[in-house]
Amino acid sequence: MTSGGVLEVTLVDSEGIRDKKFLGCITCCACATSAVHRPYVCIEYGEQKRVSKVAVGKGKKFIWDQKFEFEIDYSAEEKKSSQKLVFRVMEKHKVSDDEYIGEATIYVKDVVLLGMEEGEAELGSRKYRVVREDQTYSGDVSVAVTFKV
Repeated sequence: MTSGGVLEVTLVDSEGIRDKKFLGCITCCACATSAVHRPYVCIEYGEQKRVSKVAVGKGKKFIWDQKFEFEIDYSAEEKKSSQKLVFRVMEKHKVSDDEYIGEATIYVKDVVLLGMEEGEAELGSRKYRVVREDQTYSGDVSVAVTFKV
């Protein structure tokens, strides 16, 4: 049995991602709704970080269709109690600092273990809830995960 592999993450799309502001973007005053207009995602697995492009779309649906790879050394990972991917959804602003919208977490220990045993394991595309720091709902992101030895 090998002790490593690649975790491939496909960031598919989002639905219903919205800002917490009731009247919209106070910074630029250009929007009159609480909709997010330029979302992107920071993905973290342990110390490894990846950043998506700004999504394409309008209204409630945005599409990334973007793949990322994370190197997994399972001999080092098994010492950690939780192997997880964290998706921090951000909104890109032209004039001010980008804004944190919320995050989704996927625990991938089981898919990594199965992949280590069988050579490959997959979690098909699924929706994961994006929540703010106060644990309120802020939409969904769809993500697929594959682990290959």
